[in-house]
Amino acid sequence: MVNVLVLGSGGREHAIVWKLRESKVINNIYCIPGNAGILELAKTEQIKLTDVNRIYQFILSKNINLVIIGPEQPLVEGFSDYLINRKIKVFGVTKKQSQLEGSKIFAKEFMVRHGIPTSEYRIADDISKAKFYVEEMFKNSPKGIVIKADGLASGKGVIVCDNEKDAIEAIIDMIKNKTFGSAGEKVLIEKKIDGTEISVIAFCDGETIIPLKHSQDHKRVYDNDMGLNTGGMGAFAPVPFVSEMLEKKIYEQIMKRFLSGIQNDSLGYNGIIYFGLMIENLGQNNEQPYVLEFNCRFGDPETQVILPLVENDLYEIVSATLEKSLYKVNLKFKDKFAVCVVLASKGYPKEYETGKIIYGLEEAKSMNDVIIFHSGTKFIDNNFYTSGGRVLAVTSLANSLGEAIKKSYLAVEKIDFEGKHFRKDIGKKGLITN
Repeated sequence: MVNVLVLGSGGREHAIVWKLRESKVINNIYCIPGNAGILELAKTEQIKLTDVNRIYQFILSKNINLVIIGPEQPLVEGFSDYLINRKIKVFGVTKKQSQLEGSKIFAKEFMVRHGIPTSEYRIADDISKAKFYVEEMFKNSPKGIVIKADGLASGKGVIVCDNEKDAIEAIIDMIKNKTFGSAGEKVLIEKKIDGTEISVIAFCDGETIIPLKHSQDHKRVYDNDMGLNTGGMGAFAPVPFVSEMLEKKIYEQIMKRFLSGIQNDSLGYNGIIYFGLMIENLGQNNEQPYVLEFNCRFGDPETQVILPLVENDLYEIVSATLEKSLYKVNLKFKDKFAVCVVLASKGYPKEYETGKIIYGLEEAKSMNDVIIFHSGTKFIDNNFYTSGGRVLAVTSLANSLGEAIKKSYLAVEKIDFEGKHFRKDIGKKGLITN
């Protein structure tokens, strides 16, 4: 029997802990710092993720056999390296490997070097140079361009611009006004690709890559993809309009080239790789997947729909990845659809309110094939309270996408807190072709 520590406090980490509870070989699960929902499944400890020495001492005191790192920040800051150097078994990429997420410029150059389909781009670190590139890009791409902060910006450092004025304002905000801090010191100016966005998350041990079910995230805060980008307002999986032919293209043109790329660059990749994809000309003979971004960890909220569909023991898959024996794993999935609707605080993704009491959780949890993953919650005096921008992820499973959507929204109706905000169109894109 083993002891496992999960690092993180969001819905993704709740889903990881929830899935680990199914394992027959795990004795204790710990989570730092966790949230009120995780507290029902694991022992939590209130330590800041930046306090690496204290976490290391906790690992030793609890005889932890495996550490799973959920969020991107500790990976980019080298927490895995710190633990590996101290002979701790850790599932999470190294600082060097995490540059694929931590620097959009590094990722772009990797894609181009290894023939991975991606959009045309320019790099700028001063406003005058950026303005020149914007004018140049709009001549070649009248449909629009995308401005991206080079570094981590919690999923919010991407601005889609339909005209030169908006693009230059976005660049000034990033470079001069430092909207995203040091993350925006350099910017990526990309040609906008029209199409349909999907996410593909895979396990990779440096020699083998095995994808999970594809999903679609809903990043904008309002219905019909309006408003600001968020960390994710919901997701569904699998995506009905992804054909076998498209899956093959994604594997051949992206996953295999990624694998050979990390080998040729001696990255020694070992962990989760997330491909944020845009599919151009979906459903046509010339449909083409492009990579928008890499993430070096499980996505949020995609994890909340993907892991409930996996039949395998998560601990065993993670162990196989670390032992470079992924080729032995036969991933199996439930023949169902999963839909996740995120409940957010009023004002999110800008300044938002917290400390609101949450009602109806038990009633929603009692529904068949409904799982409530907590993202930003606290438990005080026998009540759950909101403590973050994204509060809860309401996930349901059903035999059809339409049924899963209906079930998730029925559960959403049972939950209430002051200022509750959610999108009402999660999963509906999948119904068009379902």
